[in-house]
Amino acid sequence: MKSINRRNFLKTTGTGAVVLGIQGALGTAYAAKSLEQRGSSGQHPNVVVILCDQLRSFALGCYGNQFVQTPHIDRLAQNGFRFELAVSNTPVCVPARSNLLSGQYSRTCVGARWNEMSTNPADKVFGRNNRDKFNDKTLPEVFKTMGYQTAQIGKWHVDARPSKMGFDESLVTGNQIFTKGNFSKNEERPYPVPGFTTDHEISQAQDFFAANRNSNKPFFLYYNIISPHMPILDVPYKYSQMYNPEKVPLRENVWKNGVLARNEIWFHIYMWQTFYDKKFQPVTTKIPPDFTLKNLTALYYGAVTWVDDTVGEIVASLKETGLEENTLIVFASDHGDMLGSHHQWNKDRLYEEAIRIPMIYNWPGRIKPGASERQVASLVDVMPTLLDLCGGEIPSSVQGQSLRPVLDGKINHLDRDYAIIETPFRALGIRTPTHLYGVLVNEDDTAIEDDRYVFYDLEKDPYELRNLAKTGQEQVVAADLKEKLINWYRETARLTGVEYQKWNSQWFSQYDE
Repeated sequence: MKSINRRNFLKTTGTGAVVLGIQGALGTAYAAKSLEQRGSSGQHPNVVVILCDQLRSFALGCYGNQFVQTPHIDRLAQNGFRFELAVSNTPVCVPARSNLLSGQYSRTCVGARWNEMSTNPADKVFGRNNRDKFNDKTLPEVFKTMGYQTAQIGKWHVDARPSKMGFDESLVTGNQIFTKGNFSKNEERPYPVPGFTTDHEISQAQDFFAANRNSNKPFFLYYNIISPHMPILDVPYKYSQMYNPEKVPLRENVWKNGVLARNEIWFHIYMWQTFYDKKFQPVTTKIPPDFTLKNLTALYYGAVTWVDDTVGEIVASLKETGLEENTLIVFASDHGDMLGSHHQWNKDRLYEEAIRIPMIYNWPGRIKPGASERQVASLVDVMPTLLDLCGGEIPSSVQGQSLRPVLDGKINHLDRDYAIIETPFRALGIRTPTHLYGVLVNEDDTAIEDDRYVFYDLEKDPYELRNLAKTGQEQVVAADLKEKLINWYRETARLTGVEYQKWNSQWFSQYDE
C-alpha cells in the first residue's frame, strides 16, 4: 500500500474539518445506541490494547509519513478514530506504561519518572511482588469487576507484577531482543523460544482469541509489541533490508549548524543494544565510516513495518475467530524516538519526536471513522475512555479524562484540550493543540527551578527550532500555559509510603551531544 500524507488521508476517509466539528444528527445517532447495543453479541465488548515501544507518530502513513509502509495501521485508522495530537505523559517505558494502566500521572502512580524497577533480583523481570506502588485501582482490575477475563502478552516493564495489577494470566517476554528470547507464563520459570519472539506472541494471542471466542465473558487483552525499540538490527531480514537509506527522508531538525546528527555509541545501541545487554555481541563491532543517520532511520522504518505486519496479524486473527465486530481496539505507543532530532537520541526529552505517539480507537459499528486535530489525547486518558465506552465506572482516583465525547462526534474537543508531560530529566511540559511550554523542576522535586525553560509555537515552528521562552514573544499564551503548569505541579498528588528515585541520575550523559 502506497503511503499517503495526513491531509490526503483525512480527505480519503472523509474526516476533514467538517467532521471534526460535527454536531446534531450524527452525534445523536451515536448516542442513541445503548451500552447493551454496542457490540454484535449484546454484551460488553472485548477490548484489545496494542501498545508498541518507541514508535513516534511521524513514522506512520496515517500520520503523514509518505515513505514508510504501514497499510494495516493505516487501515485501522481509516476505519476507526485517530487522534492527530496524541502524546506520552512520560516519554520513558516504565512510567508511560504505568500511566496507561492506572490512568494516573507518573508522580502519583509510581513516583519515579524514569525506568525504575525493584532492586530485588527476583523482581527484575516482573516488577515488585506487592502493591507498594499503584495505590489505586488499575484498568485490568476494574475490567475484572465488570466480569472480564484479563490477559497480558509481550513486554511488561512495569514495577509491579501482572498478577498484582489485575491480570488473570500473563505471558511476559523475558528480555528485550527479538531472537533467542524467552517467556514466562504466569510469572513462572522462563522457557526459551526458537525464532523471533514476536512470532510466539502472535501465536499465543491467536490461541487466546480462539479459546475465548465462545466464552460468555468478554476479555481484555493487553498486548505489548517491543518493536521498533532497539535492537533494530535484530529483526527479520526482509525488514532490515526493506528501505533504501539513500531515499530516506529526514526531519528538518536533525541538522545543527549544517552538521547531520551522528553518534557512534548511540548507533551501536540502536542496532545492537550493547549498552543494555553486555552479553550480546554484534557481528560488526565498529560502525562503518559511511554509515549515517539515513542508514539508521532506514533500519528504524523497517522495524516500524514489522510492527505494522504484527498488527495486521492480530486484526486478521480477530476477524477469523468472529470476534472483530465486538472488539474495541486501541493502538498506541509508550513514547516516541528522538532518532537524531536536535542531535538527541532515544526518548526521555521534552521534544515532539519523543512525546508524540499514535493513538487510534477502532470499534466496528460503534466508533464512526474520524479524526481529531484539536483534542490532545494522552496515555492517562486511555483508562477512563475505555471504561466509559464499555459501560464501566471510572474510579475517582483516575487523573485522565474520557475522550468518548470526541469519539462520539458530539464535540471536537474537551474543555481540557491539553496534556501534561513529565520527563526523567526534570522537564515538565504542557502540550496544547498549538504550543508546547516547559518548566524545569529542581533536583529535590520541591519547586520550579526555571519557569521559562522552553516555549514553542508549534504551528509556526513544528520542528522546535526557535525557543521563545525568554524572548518575550506571545506573552499572553506563555503566561496562561505557565500558570496551568505550575498549578498542576502544586496540586497533583505524589506517591507516598514507598521510596523511589524521582529522576534519572544514572544517565550516561557523555553519550549525548
